[in-house]
Amino acid sequence: MMLTDEQYQQFGQQFVERFLAHGFGAMTKAEIEILVFHLLSASAELKGKSNYHLANQLKITESKVKSLRLNAALKYKPANHKAVLATIVTRITEEMAKPEFDGGQVTITVENPVEQRELEHAIKSVGRNIEYGFNRELLKISPMALFELVVANLEHPEREFKRIIQATIGEKNKQQAIINDSLTFRQQLNKLGGEVSEKASLIGLLSAAGGALLS
Repeated sequence: MMLTDEQYQQFGQQFVERFLAHGFGAMTKAEIEILVFHLLSASAELKGKSNYHLANQLKITESKVKSLRLNAALKYKPANHKAVLATIVTRITEEMAKPEFDGGQVTITVENPVEQRELEHAIKSVGRNIEYGFNRELLKISPMALFELVVANLEHPEREFKRIIQATIGEKNKQQAIINDSLTFRQQLNKLGGEVSEKASLIGLLSAAGGALLS
């Protein structure tokens, strides 16, 4: 059973309320489908599951699932931009922690269209290009490019950058070389990329930046 008894009751109540909100029959077939998908998404059978799983459960194509996911989010649950980025940072640092990560680009799957939309917006906002694999759900990005992206989306980028460097880089000389006031912010970012390459340090930087998104 996809919904519990309590969820069935909530589903019915919320559906009727929204269906009648603008008059009986005012909602189009597409709007009804989006509403039903949104309400069903709370069930244990669907919540947090892959596009493949949802497609099988609902007996529709994966492209239809993506469309419903995005439209339902836009209409009923607008994405928290910073929270989405923080979630992606967490997934990337988990990939980086694996033994096979060699310090180059990280590849993760971003199949949720809401996550993909927010990530693309964030990347384009700092003038970066998105590098997808053959499958557009596979994202490739370097840890330092992701760090720059996250910092740029903080409320006070330069101040937070300085705080993160002081909190994660223990060597005072290296700290001072990076956050040198004679350098522009862009030069400081470039300096950081030249000074930090160890996996543990990169993970520490990204984890701190991801945490700053939610503070």
